Amino acid sequence: MKKIILITLTFTLTICNLKAQNLLKKNLNEVIVSANRAQTKGNITNIQIIGQQEIENAPVQTIEDLLEYAMNVDVRQRGGQGVQADISMRGGSFEQVLVMLNGIKLNDPQTGHHNMDLPVNLEQIERVEIITGGASRVFGNYAYTGAINIITKSDMANSIGISTGENKFKSGSINYHTSTGKLKHNISVNQKESDGYIEGMDYKIKNYYYQAKTNIDGINALFNAGYTNKEFGAFSFYTPKYPDQFEKTQTTFASLQIRREGEITLDNKISWRKHNDEFILFRENPSWYHNFHETNVFSMDMNAIQKTKTGTNVIGMEIRTDNIISNVLGEDLENPIKIDSNNFYYKGASRTTTNLFIEKNINFNDLTISAGIMMNIDSEYGNEYFPGIDISYDVNSNIKVFVSSNKSMRTPNYTELYYESPTDSGNINLTAENSINKEIGLKWNGRSHNTTFTYYEREGRNMIDWVLINGDSIWRTQNLNQLTTIGYEFNSRININKMFNSNFPISFLSINYSMNESDKNSDGFQSRYVLDHLKSNFSLTASQDISKKLRIDWRASHQDREGGFTDFYSKEEVEYLPFWLISTRLSFKVFSNNTMFLEINNLLNNEYVDFGNIPQPGRWMRAGVKITI
Repeated sequence: MKKIILITLTFTLTICNLKAQNLLKKNLNEVIVSANRAQTKGNITNIQIIGQQEIENAPVQTIEDLLEYAMNVDVRQRGGQGVQADISMRGGSFEQVLVMLNGIKLNDPQTGHHNMDLPVNLEQIERVEIITGGASRVFGNYAYTGAINIITKSDMANSIGISTGENKFKSGSINYHTSTGKLKHNISVNQKESDGYIEGMDYKIKNYYYQAKTNIDGINALFNAGYTNKEFGAFSFYTPKYPDQFEKTQTTFASLQIRREGEITLDNKISWRKHNDEFILFRENPSWYHNFHETNVFSMDMNAIQKTKTGTNVIGMEIRTDNIISNVLGEDLENPIKIDSNNFYYKGASRTTTNLFIEKNINFNDLTISAGIMMNIDSEYGNEYFPGIDISYDVNSNIKVFVSSNKSMRTPNYTELYYESPTDSGNINLTAENSINKEIGLKWNGRSHNTTFTYYEREGRNMIDWVLINGDSIWRTQNLNQLTTIGYEFNSRININKMFNSNFPISFLSINYSMNESDKNSDGFQSRYVLDHLKSNFSLTASQDISKKLRIDWRASHQDREGGFTDFYSKEEVEYLPFWLISTRLSFKVFSNNTMFLEINNLLNNEYVDFGNIPQPGRWMRAGVKITI
């Protein structure tokens, strides 16, 4: 498999070189990205942007499925259609990726399993920025292996969407945009449900989202508010010993961003996120083991950006407070808090972290430097500095080389610290994990392609993981002393017709390939998350324009995961097997911009698992229509 992939990549690049070597010119559509706190145009290091057109035509209906085909992103889903998914990057764990919506952090302090409980759907998204590599000096906590920033549309089309499919899948959405003076409003409502692809995987999901945006006298203001409600069967989600599990989650979110442009730009953000999690171990008998958790996160981020002749100077501060009340997580409360007539919150915890940022961005002709440092002030885990530097050099108008070195960190969440169950045990003595991240890469933007190659190395210390020691029956959290991960990434987006000066039906081809290797294995114990990363991930994306109205989009990926799991029924250790996933979407435009579509996921109906003992969906067909008003 590796040889086939390498031959394919070599052949593709050779053709690119032969057809475009004398025709290369700069062809990079730069957008404002969040790679530095100044939020300048373009980027220095390796940032992948999934644009609006690709999002609209992808054979997916959730952000999680969209990320399945992104560069070196590992999406491990327990249930399909955005029920619950863990997102990780570059061989790290799902707790080590920062998730943002319009630059607002949404990571949950209870557990990273809830990071993707977002109140938005694909119809509202303008683009997705995938920032790989340690980024704590820019974003602070959680950006250990990278960050995902979801940017919503300012001018959303008024539309109604309806779809249906196998497994009694039903979905409906309404998107409405209007303006009152200088104020733009976006309102979205989305609901979907299914009986599930196996018994115990049914779900109902509701999303409500509101956005207001304005610019008055050079002051940009953006207000976001959203609510999502999920109810789903959680078949074997957390343990196959008791498979008939059920879970309910609700997320309420609001944020306000105000940015005043000038010689000194002031960029301020304030946000609140509330998350409720109700977990039932025995769906038909909830009184036996019934957990309730509520987290509240308050955050304020302030930046002053000074423009200079050669770049920008940035000073920033972030204050974040994480709170939890629970019937199982935290320290004992003096006075229990009533949930309903039968249940109370008996425990709770809170912590406040302050981060101070300093950053310098310099442009010297073809040389660009972004250097900075973050000071983490934390009374519980101590104060520590996290420096970093990113450098890029334009060899010519088409080729850029870049290097970076950054130190990153993540503090343990409340589940890792406090959780106790018949099969799991937390550890209140955990320390924060940190890493040194280094990378070097090359970007080649030609007439017919945009290509990037990156090599990286991450030296991690005090890695937090759930481990099962041989002979033990309890999964326990502990710090792994040291873990070094190395890898490389190849990404190329090719315009087939420009390359061959032709009019082929395949308009573009996108190739992603990544390899990750760690210097530890799980001899003597099982790793639940840290060591069960993707060894290799290969994906292809292609679009066929059959006619002006008919289009077919294809997605294919091959994943090979490190590690294994204990099969619950045979009690034998089973390795994760590599697998192919192929999805397709046929879109037909009718009556102007109205679209009918047919979508098929897992076209080959392959059997596979992202987590041990949790089967993933087989072939799943859906059809629908989007009516633009």
